[in-house]
Amino acid sequence: MRKKVIIPNRGVIALDIIDSLKSVGLETILLHSPEDSHSLPVKLAEKSFKFYSSRLEDSYMDMEAIIEKALELEADYIHPGYGFLAENPEFAELCEKHNITFLGPDSRLLRTVLDKPALRAAADKLGIPVTPHTKAIKTPIQLTDLPSEQKFPMLIKPVGGFGGKGIRRVENRRDALELINKMLKKEENSRHGLFMEDFFPLAHHIEIPFMRDVKGNILFLPEIESSIQRRFQKIFQESPSVNIDEKIRKELYHHSQKLIEHIDFKGLGYVEFIVNKGTAYFSEINPSFQINTLISEIHIISNFVKKHYAVCNNELLHHVDGVKIIEPSQHVLLVSLMAENPFDNFQPSSGTVTEFYRYNTIRNIFKTHIYRDVSVSPLYDPYIGKIATSSSNRAHTLNDMKNFLNNIIIKGIHTNIPYLRHLLRSECLIKGETIIDFVNLKCDFATRKKSEQDTATAAALLAASFHIENSRANFKDQLQTMKQPGLFKRLINRM
Repeated sequence: MRKKVIIPNRGVIALDIIDSLKSVGLETILLHSPEDSHSLPVKLAEKSFKFYSSRLEDSYMDMEAIIEKALELEADYIHPGYGFLAENPEFAELCEKHNITFLGPDSRLLRTVLDKPALRAAADKLGIPVTPHTKAIKTPIQLTDLPSEQKFPMLIKPVGGFGGKGIRRVENRRDALELINKMLKKEENSRHGLFMEDFFPLAHHIEIPFMRDVKGNILFLPEIESSIQRRFQKIFQESPSVNIDEKIRKELYHHSQKLIEHIDFKGLGYVEFIVNKGTAYFSEINPSFQINTLISEIHIISNFVKKHYAVCNNELLHHVDGVKIIEPSQHVLLVSLMAENPFDNFQPSSGTVTEFYRYNTIRNIFKTHIYRDVSVSPLYDPYIGKIATSSSNRAHTLNDMKNFLNNIIIKGIHTNIPYLRHLLRSECLIKGETIIDFVNLKCDFATRKKSEQDTATAAALLAASFHIENSRANFKDQLQTMKQPGLFKRLINRM
């Protein structure tokens, strides 16, 4: 009998899991919301079951319902993907309690990496520089509670949060006070707390992807620079980074190895650093799949979902004895495709995709869950796909990305493709001057001289005006013709 895997997720990651675990012989069973009933993952999974509601709390975040269905179907595995419950230690613990293999870190490890201030304290004891930060804040504070020597700007982060959605930037003490007290009203923040961290606008955000098996063998992948972010969401990533030298690169791998061995990490993860003025500061560890997993797959021409499945089943990493660092043989770029309107402050865009076309080449990979006539829901994250290009030369890779973005047609919804094109035209990006505050300091979309939409609208108005004037002229000619003597008789004779 085939083993079964429950997939309580949606979108591109659900497609990746379905495709990958089918190929290793597992029966793929998707749990989806009513809103996603006509989605591509539902069409491609071998079986699918619908939650009773599309509310997150009653669907993708409903731990009890997922476990109950897994037990009913006698599932062997649950693959959480990323987001939702992927980094939830309580959910991992429920899986362990019911003898279902959670395809991700165990509950102990998730609790370890979840407490970011404690993990940074552990890194500090190991002699690893950490980004300067405050202690955890769990109760409302007064202005006097903030250190008087505190410099701004700063970031306010949830202690138990992953990803950029919960992060806020503040420019002064009073704003920090108001925002902290407001954020603490959220249940999850009040339970785990918040902390403040120094913000380095000119620094670089570098990630070290890795896999570690049950014997402690570590496979390190080439570093990924994820500095270019909008609202703390990664929109442009590249590997290797052009902003770190060999000395810093060795430090990053050395610090990563010390830390993941110290906490006995098994599985797939990403050690994140902030590199500022020649110093690499440890920030956090992401313990699950990320959008940029595709970059690492391109570097080693291997499927990470299958590799991760093997490691979670206590198999050893192939051809890895001790520590192995993969050297990049090509330059890889990755952009995130979002259902957003860049001409309206990036408001999420929903609706039906009326037209969808792209021209693929061997130099690009486009992963998306949208197709013609599918509805894009306003209920979920606007992320709808990822696009990667690669070649041996960074300049060629950038050009390939520009060309491919020009070969994509999506109608019926707005996407951030005009913004991505604008980004790729930036001289600073072309030169490799990518920094954490790049969007504000180097490439402000709001202050562009002439947007693509402005140009398109002007062209449409000009064409409409020309059409109207032309129609008027034709109509006048027709009137003059109608006044000609004997016209009626000639028309009758033709009939």
